[in-house]
Amino acid sequence: MINLKTTSITISLLLLLIMHIQCASSQQIDKKSPIEIKNTYFQEWIAGVEGGGSGFMIYLEVDAVSDVKLEYAYFRGKKIKLGHKTNELVYVGHYTKATKPRDLIMSDDPKEEFKNQLPEIEEKIPFELADNECMISYMNNGKQGFFKLENIPEKELQAYPTRKKQ
Repeated sequence: MINLKTTSITISLLLLLIMHIQCASSQQIDKKSPIEIKNTYFQEWIAGVEGGGSGFMIYLEVDAVSDVKLEYAYFRGKKIKLGHKTNELVYVGHYTKATKPRDLIMSDDPKEEFKNQLPEIEEKIPFELADNECMISYMNNGKQGFFKLENIPEKELQAYPTRKKQ
């Protein structure tokens, strides 16, 4: 009985130790940005046609061309890929949510329902952020890092009108 008790205590302590080691190896967030950010804002948009979708764009204007490559923005619960043209000083991330409902096949035959598409499940971001905060993932000399931007201003909604038929 004593062996069982000491064995269970030892296993519990080892599991606790392993959990603490794993927490220490999680992402390290830099206190200072490795690249100078001049201007940052986001802008929501909506399509002018039914089912055209809506979303937002996030803009990050950097001070100069650098070896640091911004990869992802974690903003409003979404992971958004950042892109920019060569030698441009603005990174842009686009998030689009479709508003068009998907067609579902409802049938007595399970083989027919097999043709239904699986729902898209968005990846949960690993950060707790306020609505105006953004976490940026970057690569610098082959090493990944993160830094946080706060108080990101919102510009006026961009509504894209419907296009006239010609």
